[in-house]
Amino acid sequence: MYKRFKFRHKETIVTILVESKEYYEIAVKAILKARKEIENYISKDPFFLTALEPYDCVNAEGIVKKMCKAARIAGVGPMASVAGAIAGYAVEETIKAGAEFIVIDNGGDIAINSDKELTIGIYPTNLAFKVSGNVCICTSSGKIGHSISFGCADAVTVFSKDCCIADAFATSLANEIKEDFKQKEIENTLKRFWRKAKNYVRGAIVVKDEYIGFVGDIPKLVEARVDYDLITKG
Repeated sequence: MYKRFKFRHKETIVTILVESKEYYEIAVKAILKARKEIENYISKDPFFLTALEPYDCVNAEGIVKKMCKAARIAGVGPMASVAGAIAGYAVEETIKAGAEFIVIDNGGDIAINSDKELTIGIYPTNLAFKVSGNVCICTSSGKIGHSISFGCADAVTVFSKDCCIADAFATSLANEIKEDFKQKEIENTLKRFWRKAKNYVRGAIVVKDEYIGFVGDIPKLVEARVDYDLITKG
């Protein structure tokens, strides 16, 4: 069994599933530490916050360095990976402390370590993934949420072991899904994406209107009733 916690600090709004309150507190401590590192870097280099393209992060270390690397690989600004970076770091730190099960959902960017099969819904659809193990599931949307996107997808979800990479590539792919896209255009965009991303991510799925496309090795896709009360939102 696991316990469900909600935590909010400034822009960070997370749902945490974990074995005990002790591990929840460790996860929160890690989230705050990661945020502090990012905030400190922004105070020295404000362009890090606003850059929409890969950025030369001078003297970057730790989580900021990982974000900058992911940005270069995916071709986006470093803050495109911030939610995934924070979720992934917090899961890593909680595992180091001894947790065997933990899920951190940072506004749709989800870091998981579980030996149990979990059902992860894709908002705003009636589809879900069956997942287990250590994986990052990051989603970007051109229609939902506060994150910057230059595309029009309902949802673009990317799977990877690296949460920074998953988040950055989700943004990159979502930017390419335009308003007039139908099935053929989505499939062609996924092919181009895969040539660039296949060495870094496990797979990706795009949902737009009545169209859906996927590439790579994605988890089992099932129909499911999504409980909207469980969605992490502000």
